Amino acid sequence: MEFNIDGPSGTLQVALVLLVGLGTFGYGGYGYAVQSAAVGSAQTVDATVVTTTVETVEQRRGTGYAPRATFNYTYDGRRYTSANVYPGPLAREFDSEAAARAQLRGYEPGSTVTAYVPPESPGAAFLRDERSDKPLFVMGAGAVLVVGAVGSFLRG
Repeated sequence: MEFNIDGPSGTLQVALVLLVGLGTFGYGGYGYAVQSAAVGSAQTVDATVVTTTVETVEQRRGTGYAPRATFNYTYDGRRYTSANVYPGPLAREFDSEAAARAQLRGYEPGSTVTAYVPPESPGAAFLRDERSDKPLFVMGAGAVLVVGAVGSFLRG
């Protein structure tokens, strides 16, 4: 059995796929760096939860669900509002609404909770001091595109 995947064939197509792959890989790397820095340097503050919700996110592999919580807090004498449950720019998604809602337990509107504030970006506080694998998956998708583009170029 022969297994053949035709990639981009023209020079412009290869270059475009290469640029998209490098951009995707870079965005994943950026997300990983921001997430790591935020978790590593975060300082705790008291925050008041304003709202919670679960957003539906359409994905290639189906529907995903992302927990959201808006909360107010004070850091270095300034008031901020954030909506980050997790650190970093890449939202964490779950396969079911129930799983996403479970991430919001203990964050009922009006409750006082602990928020984590990265000193280098005080407006980007988050509620759960946890790392996500999502930046690594984004980097992997970018790497696959880059390898595919390079392979197509070398075959062509």
